[in-house]
Amino acid sequence: MDGTRQVRLYQSLVRPHLLMGAERTATMYNAGFAMLVYFFTLSIPGIVIAVTLFILVQAVLQHLARSDAQMIAVVNRSRKYQTFYGDGATLDAEYREIPNPHPISPTTRLLSWVAKSGASNRAKHQGISQ
Repeated sequence: MDGTRQVRLYQSLVRPHLLMGAERTATMYNAGFAMLVYFFTLSIPGIVIAVTLFILVQAVLQHLARSDAQMIAVVNRSRKYQTFYGDGATLDAEYREIPNPHPISPTTRLLSWVAKSGASNRAKHQGISQ
């Protein structure tokens, strides 16, 4: 052994999975929506509108993927847990006691008291006020 261990990282294992430059699921939804637009109209203007919408939405999705290749997946995951995690602390949150399942042993109390008194004694010797 002569130093640090080196691990080969292949780019294909780290690179995000994109389809046509955007996230795969978003591209598939975009294509499905374009097909629905065409199948509901079944006309030449419907094809033009579906292709135009597909190209415009795909350009937006590609722009999003350039800034963050997993942006839509992260947003969907955060929305899934949005009700679980609140948006922040509030001043009117109710107070609740946190149960202590294990009582604090007398030796732990004694050691913490000794540590506190030792810190205050050191502070007095060094001229520091607490």
